[in-house]
Amino acid sequence: MHGAATPSFDGGRRAVLLRTERLLLAPVAESDLEELFALHANPLAFADDLTEPLTDREQMRWVLQQWIRAWQEHGTGYLTVRPTAAGSVRGRTADDGTAADTTTDDTAARAAARTAPDNAAAGALTTRDPLLGVVGLTPLAFEGRHVLSAYWRLDPAVTGCGIATEAARAVLADPRLGARDQKVIAVTAAGNRPSLALAARLGFLRSEREAPGGRTGDVLLVRRPEDEAGT
Repeated sequence: MHGAATPSFDGGRRAVLLRTERLLLAPVAESDLEELFALHANPLAFADDLTEPLTDREQMRWVLQQWIRAWQEHGTGYLTVRPTAAGSVRGRTADDGTAADTTTDDTAARAAARTAPDNAAAGALTTRDPLLGVVGLTPLAFEGRHVLSAYWRLDPAVTGCGIATEAARAVLADPRLGARDQKVIAVTAAGNRPSLALAARLGFLRSEREAPGGRTGDVLLVRRPEDEAGT
């Protein structure tokens, strides 16, 4: 199900808060920097990718500023993925080889850096649960038209339990983010089987056209808007 819209940081647009059965998705914010850097500096999160992990916190700070600007300018962008306060997410892998458990305890949870708005979703932002990943859509000029570019990056400790699929489906289904009306593309490495499998579950089809950026080894995936489906 979809959460309520909350006031965005630019005072004019409406940021999007999404809540699924197990997850809470919120627009990225400056307070997410350390966790985002840890995720994007983890080599295991890039094991099947052609992109190199980040090595400098300032790289992540610069990227995060671009992500925040996308929300401010376009009303869509990337969202952090966290478990709901009452939820438990178990993955296949953990540092010690056991199943990862991100069950949260409200009495021990850290206070959220963002101030919770006074609406039905306020309670969801009063605690700070572990970052499971990032998903989202950003506008991109591609082949002479505006499309949305999809992104997903999951903490390898919680892979294999449907978190990326659940989060990405919520993003693609929410009408406020535009995927119902615009073509969505994604770029991934041709050998990244987990990413290709996720894209297939989300309705992306592989295209023979060159992927944006022109990097050898990347493939273009395309998901058409609902009004073009089946045509």
